Amino acid sequence: MSTLKILGRFVLALAFGEFLFGLWIWLAGHDVTRSAGELWYKLAPGSLNLSQAVVQRYLHPEIWEQVAVPLLVRPFWEAVVFLFIVFFVLGSGMVFFARRRRPRPSERS
Repeated sequence: MSTLKILGRFVLALAFGEFLFGLWIWLAGHDVTRSAGELWYKLAPGSLNLSQAVVQRYLHPEIWEQVAVPLLVRPFWEAVVFLFIVFFVLGSGMVFFARRRRPRPSERS
């Protein structure tokens, strides 16, 4: 099995896991119309601070400012749907391109 197919399946599993987590938060009775950052801070403030520190220190500060903060300001349900769509499209594309068959070399007679 190719690496791209395995990575694509992992991203698809991540998409569905993220969607199920959002559904679980909603069914647990939390207000999903609140901002994603506010709800995350209410549920686990330490992990929000830790993720900010890791992204800014070890990846790049602009990733946190340009990607994470606009996502955390959105309502929780919008952030979940947006991330699900992004991961689903990315994972499906990886699996699709990993399945493409390569043409066989022509047989010599």
